[in-house]
Formats: sequence, structure tokens, C-alpha cells
Amino acid sequence: MSIALHRPSTLNSTLVGYVGEPNGRGTLSLLFSCVFTLFLCVWSAVHLNLPELDESPSSYSYRYFKWSLLGLFGPELVIWAAWRQYISAQSLTKIIRKDLATESDDIRAQQWTMIHSFYTGMGGFVFDLTPSNEEKGSPFITTHKRLHVTPRGIQLLAKCGLLPCITTGDITDKSKTDWSGKAFCCLQVSWMVIQAIARAATGLPVTPLETNTIGHVVCALINYTLWWNKPRWDKEPTVLRGGWTEPLCAFMYMSSQVSAEKRIDRDLLRDFGVKAEMTSVLYFPGDGDGDDSHKKCHIHEQYAIAMDPQHDPILQPSDGTVQFHSIPVPLKGASSLKMGRMGARTKPLAQNPREEVLESFHANVRQRRWDLVCEAIQRYPILKERLEPKELNEDELRYREALRLYPEMPETIKQQFQRRCGVSDSRASAWHCEGLVCRSEELVVERPRNWPGDDLVRNMQGHLMGLVLWNASTVYGAIHLAGWHEAFPTVLESWFWRVSAMYIIFSGLLWSFLNLLGHVSGHVWWYWYEILAGGVRRRSHVVIYVLCCIGGTLYIVARVFLVLEAFISIRALPASAYQSPSWVLTVPHI
Repeated sequence: MSIALHRPSTLNSTLVGYVGEPNGRGTLSLLFSCVFTLFLCVWSAVHLNLPELDESPSSYSYRYFKWSLLGLFGPELVIWAAWRQYISAQSLTKIIRKDLATESDDIRAQQWTMIHSFYTGMGGFVFDLTPSNEEKGSPFITTHKRLHVTPRGIQLLAKCGLLPCITTGDITDKSKTDWSGKAFCCLQVSWMVIQAIARAATGLPVTPLETNTIGHVVCALINYTLWWNKPRWDKEPTVLRGGWTEPLCAFMYMSSQVSAEKRIDRDLLRDFGVKAEMTSVLYFPGDGDGDDSHKKCHIHEQYAIAMDPQHDPILQPSDGTVQFHSIPVPLKGASSLKMGRMGARTKPLAQNPREEVLESFHANVRQRRWDLVCEAIQRYPILKERLEPKELNEDELRYREALRLYPEMPETIKQQFQRRCGVSDSRASAWHCEGLVCRSEELVVERPRNWPGDDLVRNMQGHLMGLVLWNASTVYGAIHLAGWHEAFPTVLESWFWRVSAMYIIFSGLLWSFLNLLGHVSGHVWWYWYEILAGGVRRRSHVVIYVLCCIGGTLYIVARVFLVLEAFISIRALPASAYQSPSWVLTVPHI
């Protein structure tokens, strides 16, 4: 039996090489191209900080998802966060290289790069406080297992000569994305811009979805540029070890908001109304007279300062009783005593044995922490520059708090408060006085936050930073306003698109003007600070709150509408929207 195989005569057996796509594009290809580009813009361009201790992978991925949503509906907010982290890393790199610019440390200074500074800002250096790692002594911090050193904290360690030593390779090895992956993403998102320019040049319409995608592409390219040297998906920090860690960790802990009894666990405005433990204690440097036991420094706790213009500030305990002694008196909570005036606080006894044991334990922990702080100040003289006399009045207290939050405050505000409070350089440098206070600063945090805060180093006034944010918002609105003549399914949708874009531009210009006004006018700056601090309430503040709520709601509605309308408009597009220039179809792309 034989079987004959016949080839159909109608089949063209000619072999061909490259065959281009049809002269056009379909709805699915348009949708897939834009969605994939948006994914790269809002997911791959985000570089989050290190996760919390024992944080699950799903929780960390969920945090990435939330930031991706923020990048979808508010991409300029992600730009602002990236820019704040970038200028912090840039400033920290310059500061460290300047501090180490000596013959012996010049090589090490050059080895500190932007990658190191970004790694610092994302919480890469930590103090491990777990019991298994406490090499000596009793515990001094029991509320946290790990503390992340901030860029300000690394700056302090560098001044103490304790800059962590880690190579660039050790940091990049932990990252899950290298420069080649970032370069691929940049090329892919850039293709959307090139394609849109080609369509506009040939007279073909650009769809609302493409316009919205281009807005995100511009933001993503800026994010990639700012975060180019920042590691991504890095989850393992570097633990700082050595005999110096306990004293400096105690000092940095007490100087930071993480030590406050009542903390605000939030990212926005978390710095207002939170007092570090260092603000409630006085430091007595001691003197050279008397017995050796009185030469040591010690710390004394103050609960409130009674402001009396006719007398010196006094230490007032919470129960209102004040005791002054001219001889050393045993004081619970002090490392050692010295001759002179001292306010002793009285504390009621615990109501039951269990509370008494717990109070005794906390007192011992606090005692240990204060001893370590005194040791750090004695061992590292650079820390003494952070000490200053007590506040004379409430105005000076408010001024110092504002200066702590905004060290770059306008010079007019500084001069105004110095005249009102009688603050002078000679008084600020006074050392032998009845107790000194230490400036609080965000040196360590319990977890690295992705939204910028006072833990970052900054080199410009806060309102100028606000200008960058709102200018980015204005550009985002202008990109969408460029689609004024785009075809929409209905006239109503077309005008909603235009009004939303114009409102975003208007909001950006308005807030840019207000930020510029706050930068040049000291009165406006202080008025704005009072609104944020919330310490003083005025009727005008209520009006501003209401206007901000209304304006903010409309702003959110406009942003959400632009994103949703970009996808909804696909249901009815001009036929020419699916035509493409011939050369575009010959370029390989996704």
C-alpha cells in the first residue's frame, strides 16, 4: 500500500524575511501599550525605603501597591518625594566629604558616594537593640528592637569620627534592580513620547489615554533620574556594632521623636506636637570644685517650666511641688549631683506591688539611658555644641521649636525673635549655668518612612521645596490641557477634561505663589507655621481650613477624572486614531 502526499498548488512556497505589521493599530494594541507603559511609570519607577523589622513580603508589596496608586493619581507627589530624597543624599554626600577632607581621610571621603547617602536615607544603617545583642549592662531602650539611623544621624556620626565603613558593592549586591534594568524602563517609556510626537507631526490625533500616559512618562523619567543611584528592593540593613554604639544610640534616641511618650504614627505632619525625651531633661555639666563624685555631669528631669519674668525659670514637677536645696540631695533619676539649686520632683508611690516593680524597672532603664547619654557627651566633645541654656520665656520656647523644625527659616524671623527674647551668641555659648537643654533632632527613627520628613538633610527653605511640588503639578495639568482639541465621545466629557486640567494648573500656580510669598515675607512664613503647628487658633485659620478642604476635594476629583476619562474615552475614538505613521510600525516595541 502506498500513500502519495500532494502539496496544494495554491500555497505560495516563497520564503520571506521580515514582515511588517498592518498599516494601523487596534484597540487592544493601543490599550496594552498604554497600560504597560503606565505600569512601568507607577510601579517600576517607585523606589521605597527598607521594610520594617519582621515585615512580611505581602505587606511590603502592598505598600508598593499604595505608592503605585499615588503615582497613578498624583505622580508629582512621587516626584516631590524623590526630589527631597535626592537633595538630602546630595547634601549628605557633600557634608561628609567636606568633614573628611583631610590627608588621612581623603580616600575614605571619596569612597562615600550618592549610593551610600541614598542607602542611609532609606534606613540602611541600624542599631540592633535585641537582648541577644546587648553585650554588657542592663537594657537602656525596651520599646524597640531596632532603630534606623537617619541622614542627620549619620552626619552626627561622621562628626564624631564614626562614619560606617561599607563599600558600594556591598550595597548594590542587596538591590534587586541595576542600572541596566532602569535603562530599559526609561527607553520603553520614552517610546510613548516619541510615538506621540510622530503622530502630531503627521496630523494624526493623540488619544486622551496617550495624553495621560505621556504625563506619567514625563514624571517617571524624572523619578528615574532622581532615584538612579538609589537601591531598589533592598530589604537587609547594615547593623552598626562596637563599644561606641550604646552611648551614642542612647543620645540619638533621646534626641529623636521616637523617644516621646505620646508619638504620632503617621507620615504627614508627624513632627508637630511631638516632644522628644531630651526636651524634658536638663543637663548639668558639673564643675571642678568639690568631691570627685560631684564633678560628673548628670541629667535631671523637668516636667514643665514655670515662666516668671521676675525670677529665674524653675523646675516644676507635675504635682506642683517645688523643692530647692543648697546641698546635694539624693535625686531619683540623676546620674550624680552637684552643689547648687536643684528642683527635686516627688512622685506618688505605686498603688500595688506589680506597678511598683514595673515602675522600678522603667526607672532603672531610664537611669541607664541617662548614664549613657552623659558618657556620650563626655566622650565626644562635638555633642556639647548641641547644648544651650534653658528658654527664658514662652516666645523663646516657640522660636526654638520652629527653628528645630525649620532650621532654614527666614533671617527676618530669626532676628525678630532674637530681639524679642534677648537671645545672643554670648548667651547661647554659655556653659556654666543652671542646667542646659539639648536640641532635639531626628537622628534615629523606629522605621524608615517613604514620605519625606525632618529626618532628611535639606539645604533650602521649606517654601522653596513647596514651589517644586506645585510647579510639577502645574506641568502635569499643562500636559493634559494640551489635549484641548482632542476628540471625546461627548461634548460634556470634553469640557470636563478641560476644566479639570485648568483647575490643576490654577491650583499649582496659586500654591506656588503662596509658597513664594512665604519665602520672601517673614509674617506670612510665621502665619503659615502657626497653621501647621496648631498651637494658636484664629478665626482666619478656620476659614483657611474650610477653603483648603473644598479646594483639596475638587483637586482630587479633577485628578481622578483625568485618569478615568482617559480609559473611558476609548469607547468612541476617531478612525484616524488607529492609523499610524509607516515608520513607527517598523520599530520593534512593546
